[in-house]
Amino acid sequence: MPSKEDIISTVEAYAAAQTSGDVDAVVALFAPDAVVADPVHEPAHVGREAIHTFFSGTRDMVDSMVLEVTGPIRAVDRYAAVPLRAVSDIGGSRVAVDIVDVFTFEDNGLIGDMKAYWDPAGITPVD
Repeated sequence: MPSKEDIISTVEAYAAAQTSGDVDAVVALFAPDAVVADPVHEPAHVGREAIHTFFSGTRDMVDSMVLEVTGPIRAVDRYAAVPLRAVSDIGGSRVAVDIVDVFTFEDNGLIGDMKAYWDPAGITPVD
């Protein structure tokens, strides 16, 4: 089982890879059969290929994005709950959304499951 420090490091690597736009680095953090529900109420993406397609499509929708951890990463056993803020530039406008991601980690330290709790109604303009 991954240590608390390993989990925190992986979550930080996830946010950094999302910010840099490195979809391959994001996907490498997930187990081959991982499940991503983003947002949680939409159909899940299962397996690295589907996860890669999802995150690539997300990146294609924005000109740039910063994903920032905005509070303590709560890592317990093989789980982590993480407050995040995504700020994106889209077609000359800047918007932000606050997110809580909940991760489940595999014994090998890879992410086995991620659920992103956010609502499109919560996307707000940023000056």
